Amino acid sequence: MLAMSSNPTTLLGLSAGRVSHWASLPVLCLGQVIHMQNGRLPRPSIRAEPGPVVARGRPVTILCGGPAGVHRFRLEQKENTSTFMDQKNIPQRGSLETEARFLIPAVSEVTAGPYRCAYMKGSSWSERSEFLELKLKDEPVPVLPSAPASRNYTVENCIRISLAGVVLLILVAILAEAGHSQRRSPHGTREGAHQRD
Repeated sequence: MLAMSSNPTTLLGLSAGRVSHWASLPVLCLGQVIHMQNGRLPRPSIRAEPGPVVARGRPVTILCGGPAGVHRFRLEQKENTSTFMDQKNIPQRGSLETEARFLIPAVSEVTAGPYRCAYMKGSSWSERSEFLELKLKDEPVPVLPSAPASRNYTVENCIRISLAGVVLLILVAILAEAGHSQRRSPHGTREGAHQRD
């Protein structure tokens, strides 16, 4: 397949002494570049938003870009090439580019690692992109100020109430004994006093 560059060229018209219509003149193109494509599609671009180093549990989006007219992107994880995500019917980003967005909702040891992407245009797959290394960043877990731990005082309160009940019963028993002794005591002391005399 031949493709002509869009770079401006210098045209020099040659004629046998007279100026005629440009279409009928033999023309020498100076500086025209002709590109030959070998049938391969160019490599896609790959990047991560917000970046390739992500805190554990945070989301990341991997973006794969290719030329206009791409109808399918594939994101592969290197560790397991049978693990991939496909995206079809990609919206065009301008007239020259297509971009697919692959969301990883929570980065972990399983999802971290090298990624690459490819696209399908027509019935041909492109070369795979460069590797994008998704790295896991361990951030210290923020310590939230916590209120003092609430304790369950039920058992302790039951013990206290039981002890108070026992003490109350002892006091009632002492008062009952004292009352009983006082009733008996006036008769008992008088009898004892008469006996001594």
